[in-house]
Amino acid sequence: MTDVIHATLALGTRDETVAVGDHIAYIWETRAEFEEAVGFLCRGIRDGDHCVIFGHDEANEEVARILTENRFDVPNLEKSGRLSILGGREHGEMMLSEIGATFQRARDEGASLIRLLGNIGWSRAGWPADHDILAFEAKVTGAAKLFPSVVMCMYDAKSLSGNVMLHGCFETHPIVITRNVLRHNPYYVEIEEYLARSYSNPRVA
Repeated sequence: MTDVIHATLALGTRDETVAVGDHIAYIWETRAEFEEAVGFLCRGIRDGDHCVIFGHDEANEEVARILTENRFDVPNLEKSGRLSILGGREHGEMMLSEIGATFQRARDEGASLIRLLGNIGWSRAGWPADHDILAFEAKVTGAAKLFPSVVMCMYDAKSLSGNVMLHGCFETHPIVITRNVLRHNPYYVEIEEYLARSYSNPRVA
């Protein structure tokens, strides 16, 4: 297993690198930027990594469609165990448990690197309350370090509230990509501090 992967990942960034175990917020505004984010999985499939799509059904279908347009056989990749497609769940803990089980299975089957592209639909009616889902994002940072993985969460800048953008994106992700530029995040809050603060004052998170 390599210690770093190139952050280019078909995203058009400069030749920075991110460490295995990193949790990245990818902020997109245009359709082209959304499609470029899927390049994170295209690169992984070509490199033989285990790839995971995680989100609400509409987002998952859109990511799968872009993979198909890039000439990947999505059903066959699922059948062969090289690609997993997971739907969101009502509570953050359930989401985290499903992701953890998928990562463990991939590792048990010999995956040297796992890539997860998440787009969980923050603005969708009926999805978990901000506090629950923001705590989930903080915990993903810790969970990613338990596996040979890189997790990239997609954020639609045009549809997010300031609360979600500040806490969900900037405070819970050590690395942020905007307009194809990768930056180590100066606003990141360590997991234990973030959770302690958010649970003592749920309105903050």
